[in-house]
Amino acid sequence: MNEKKKSAESLKYIGALSGILASPLAQAQIEYVDLADTTLNTNNAFYDLNIDSDSLGLIDYRFIQYVDTSIFRVSGSFIQARGNAGNSVLGLDYANYAYPFNLSPGDSIGPRQVYKGSGGSSALGQLALEINDTGHVNDQFPGALNGLIGLRFRADVNDTIREFYGWVRVDVAADYKSMTIKDFAYNPNYGEGLTAGEGAPWIGLEEELESPFLLQQLGGNLHFKIEEAAAELRLIGLDGKEVYRQSFAQGEHRLELATFERGIYIAQLANTQQQEEIRVLVY
Repeated sequence: MNEKKKSAESLKYIGALSGILASPLAQAQIEYVDLADTTLNTNNAFYDLNIDSDSLGLIDYRFIQYVDTSIFRVSGSFIQARGNAGNSVLGLDYANYAYPFNLSPGDSIGPRQVYKGSGGSSALGQLALEINDTGHVNDQFPGALNGLIGLRFRADVNDTIREFYGWVRVDVAADYKSMTIKDFAYNPNYGEGLTAGEGAPWIGLEEELESPFLLQQLGGNLHFKIEEAAAELRLIGLDGKEVYRQSFAQGEHRLELATFERGIYIAQLANTQQQEEIRVLVY
């Protein structure tokens, strides 16, 4: 995990993020809701979220917690897309499982991202899963503090189904036996995105989270932009083995991921002053 994400997960948040808040994307009036922290810590416990509080009372997402269920002692935290068909979670599916991304504050949530993190309507997006004391290597949320989940949901506007984008913040216990739903926000302008954490009045940021790098996966490609000095891109498997290393000059670049074996990798972009990393999924 990089220093940027560590600081984000320590609640050094984006109340003072002048770089992000000054962007055109951030000028939208974001609908923010600070929930009374709700912890799920019993088997089959669930929490329903009607993110836009529509008059029909449709549940858009359900959070589900399992604790030592079945003879295999299964514990885990999940998010389920419900309500309108097309509701989903930012992430990717792989080997019959769906994995929501654990976003950093300021990550984009909008039409260009991939929303396969809940496996489709009513299927489960796996935040964390443990079976017989063995965790799943592809999960991004075990032990997460202030994990940010990107959402895409649909709602009726003047008899037409429109797409909206939002985020929700959760904690997931390292022992897989509980999670806490904390707050959420969405952009009420249909078709317009937002950034993870946007709209929240978090304070206490000791340093701006601006970075000279842009690093994100869009479909089967890794897109990155280097604003300042040259930087080196590395891909590292979850087993710690480096599978790719290449230096790039200032500018915008794209790496096709289909040339690598299927699986989850850490993409790390770094120079002598800064380091940025994200998880990417080759599928």
